[in-house]
Formats: sequence, structure tokens, C-alpha cells
Amino acid sequence: MAADVPLRPALGRLSSVPAILLIVAMATLVHAYLEVKLVIMAVFFLAIAIDASLGRVSILAYQRLVRFYLSTAVIGIVWAIVGLAHPANYAQGTYDALRLYVFWSAAFLVLYSLLRTGASLQVVHRAVCIAGVLIPVINFLALYDLFSGAGIIPISVRQELALEVGIGDGYIQFGGANISSMFVIAPYLLALQFHGERRKSNTAFTKVALVLSMLLVLLSGRRALWIVVALTPGIILLLSSLTGNNASMAAGGRRFLWACTFASVLGLGTVITLRESGSESPLVTRIKAAFSAEDERTIQKPYLIDAFTQSPAFGSGFGGYAGYRRNEEKPWTYELTYYTMLFNLGVIGTASLFGLFAAYFVFVIQLLRRFRRDSAIAFGLLVGCCCLLVGAYSNPYLGGFDSLFLVGLLPYLSTFHRGFDEAMVTGGGAT
Repeated sequence: MAADVPLRPALGRLSSVPAILLIVAMATLVHAYLEVKLVIMAVFFLAIAIDASLGRVSILAYQRLVRFYLSTAVIGIVWAIVGLAHPANYAQGTYDALRLYVFWSAAFLVLYSLLRTGASLQVVHRAVCIAGVLIPVINFLALYDLFSGAGIIPISVRQELALEVGIGDGYIQFGGANISSMFVIAPYLLALQFHGERRKSNTAFTKVALVLSMLLVLLSGRRALWIVVALTPGIILLLSSLTGNNASMAAGGRRFLWACTFASVLGLGTVITLRESGSESPLVTRIKAAFSAEDERTIQKPYLIDAFTQSPAFGSGFGGYAGYRRNEEKPWTYELTYYTMLFNLGVIGTASLFGLFAAYFVFVIQLLRRFRRDSAIAFGLLVGCCCLLVGAYSNPYLGGFDSLFLVGLLPYLSTFHRGFDEAMVTGGGAT
């Protein structure tokens, strides 16, 4: 294992700016402008090569990253074979899963290994804050265009980013794909406000990003996002307890989080359980519709469960069709991520994947318990990652390159085996 070497400031390295731009692009240009992201990625690779040649960074192989992405690739290959063994499965669905589990895993292994070469936590923090401002601004401009007809955003850009804005019965709904990034960004920025080590990272710009992000969440019309953000205070409290950070949290902050948690649980429980009444607001009606028998996800569930029971051990493999067609172009896809996973992978594959994530969650919790110094960013990223996984229950957020990059924050955080204080960088590729 190499010795610790002094680290230059994050923005002093040539690769820091393209690293920030790459993360911002993946969070903001979700499913869009692939060419732009590829150009930024190429610049990032070139900058890393220059930094390495000048001795500014050391490119290392982190075994925890290797093990995580090798494991996901093996799972992908095994259940692609299972899928191909079922003649009724869609071959295109199998190939899509191979790209997701194998090729994207290789790409993420390279990206996170290179990102980990220096003061990457500060790089990620800056990128998340910039995206936390940029995404709301883009969507608010789309809303302004709707009402004013000013045409500030060109039609081609609106189509590429899916910036449709719908006006419902008493609410607005943003159609932009980058709203999914708010499942990580808003909880991350919120978590920073309550962590005892937040002083360095909780700047005025961070607070501006938080205000804009929370405003977008409120106006988004996305029910899953509303519910996840409402539950975020409880997730912060739970993770603070697991990581031993409760003592460092201000008493007023703890009381505020407990009050928000109680109000959220009580409010959601009331909305879900109470019968229809004529006095319900449009927002309450919209949330209750997510749990109604007419909701698409409610309709899908029994089909996926029934299909799972036909092959419970190994599942259908990738490309399986559960008997309900939700997407005409891709009949093998469904919104209910974890039910679909159980249908495709069966008990054995699902347990393997859940066990992998559980192991890395424990790794990160142990690191946060052991290293308190400068751990605010890492803690916030863990909160954001957990919230994304919760939001993925009813949305296929784990099926795209950009969203899966955010999921990769979990194995990325597990590599900080010598702490989160980036005044020194470790050369330990052996963990």
C-alpha cells in the first residue's frame, strides 16, 4: 500500500473542473445530450492523464470498487443467460440488461476510480450544489415559457430535456427527466444543514441550492418525490443514529427533524387511510391516487407477483414479460423496480443484489462511525443515495446510465478507508 501523499486543493488540479462539469451534466442532462457528456468525459480523461503525468494525482485501483462492479457484472451475465434460456423472453430486453449490468459497470468502475484520485468529495459537493441550482432554473424557465410564451428555451432543447410542464387540477407537474436527480440532490442539501461537521461545506451557495431545490420539489407534481423528501428528516435521524452523529447534532436541529418526521408520517398515514371526502385538496387527491386501484403501479403489481411465483428461485431472467404491457416499445419494462427485480432475478438473484448493497451500506456506516472529521459531505451523499433507492421503488430510476452513476455513490464512499479529511490522500488500493 502506498504512503499518504500531500494533496493539492481540489480546484488546483486540472481535472477538477471537467470532473465537476461531468457530474453536473449527468445530473442535469438526464437521458439527453449524450454527445455533450462524451466530450466532457473525454476532456476529464485527458485532464486526469495530464495531472498524473505531472505527479499531481495517482491513479489507483480500489478493490471495493472492483468487487462491487465485478459482482454486478457477474449477476448481469448469469441472469442474461437465464433470460436467453427462456424462448418467450425478449432478446432485446436481455441485451439491454447486459449493457446495464456489465458495460455500464465497467464504465462506472473507471469513472469512480479516476474521480477518486484526489479531493473528490469537494468536487462532488460543488457539482451537486451547481446542479441543485441549474436544474430548478431550467425547469422554472420552462414554466415561465409556458405562461409567457417568451420562448426563452428553444423547442429543440425542450424536446431533448423533456421539459413539458403540465397544469393539473390545482397543481403543476414538471416532465423534465432531470427531476429524478432531485431524489439525491434535495436530501443531500437538507442533510448538510444538520450535520455537526457541516461548516466547510454549508456555504451561502449551498443554502441557495437548497432553497431552489426544495421549491422545485414542492412544485414538481411528482408524488414519489414529495413522499421521499417528506421522509428525508426521518432518514437523516436514522442514519445519524447508525453513524453515531446524534451527539454532534444541535439539539434544536434534532427537535426540528423529529417534528418533521412525526408530521410526515402522520400526514402520509392520514392521506392513505382516510376515505374520500369532498373537502380534499387537489394535492391530497393526487397523492391518494398513487395508492388507488386505478394507479398503473397498483395494476402492475399482481402481474409481477404472479409471474414471479412461476419461477421463484431464479426468476424469468432478463427480458421476461409478466403478462401486462406497460410500454409498447419495451414490453419487458415496468415502473415497480423491486417487483420487477424479483420477477427477473428470482429470490437468489435479488438476494445477491440486495446483499451486495447491504454489505456496502454497512461499509460506509462503519467508516462514518470511525471517522467523524469532515464527514458531512459523505453523510449527505449517503442520505441522498438511500433516498434515491427509496424513490426507485415506484420509478425505473435504476435503468439508466445517469441515475446509476448516482447509485454508484455507495461503493464510491466505501473507498474512504482512511477517513474523509482530504488534506491527505491515500494510496490504498488494497481495500
